[in-house]
Amino acid sequence: MGSAKMGEVKRAAQRLGVTSTTLRQQGWKNASPERIEAAEADPPDWLVVARERRRSKRTRQGRLRDRKNTAARLEVQARAVRERDITPSEVEDLLAAPPDWLIAEQARQTAQTEREAKDRIRRELTDVLVMSVHDAWFQQLKRATSDAEVDAIDARWAPEVDRVRREAQQMVDELTPGQAPGFIRGVSELLCRTGLALCGDGNCRTRPGG
Repeated sequence: MGSAKMGEVKRAAQRLGVTSTTLRQQGWKNASPERIEAAEADPPDWLVVARERRRSKRTRQGRLRDRKNTAARLEVQARAVRERDITPSEVEDLLAAPPDWLIAEQARQTAQTEREAKDRIRRELTDVLVMSVHDAWFQQLKRATSDAEVDAIDARWAPEVDRVRREAQQMVDELTPGQAPGFIRGVSELLCRTGLALCGDGNCRTRPGG
């Protein structure tokens, strides 16, 4: 189908209140004004069904959007809004005098948000540290001149992977929201404690076995 014909079908779909895909499925390869007017004057069954389906879909999407926005304003999960069938018009009254269930749901949402944030930070920090260990490990392996030296290097560095994982876990577990501004500084200190040459300040401790 040429671009001009596709434009015709798209405009016809907008006018008839359906999608262009629906029209193409019904064999509409073009859309003359006469054909559109005929469909508007006497809608065929497929058009009636398609319009109703699209209307229902938009209604559901609008309901979900309102529920999501309402949940965001109340600082709770959408589930809480759905279970209590809360409408946007009720938000101001609920915020003005929060009932017990709202206070509990807000606390639950706050706790979940903090858990998710910590999980994300934990994953990212662990990945960075493990990659740094692997990089330093690999650099030493490149300079090894014998199998015995390779084995010795592996023996020194293998435990470091587990150690930085534990340190990352401990560091993130000890974080509170108020400590977020100092997080990067803490990461830098942790990198120095691992003995990796990543600090850039000349104060890093010696590498394991160094």
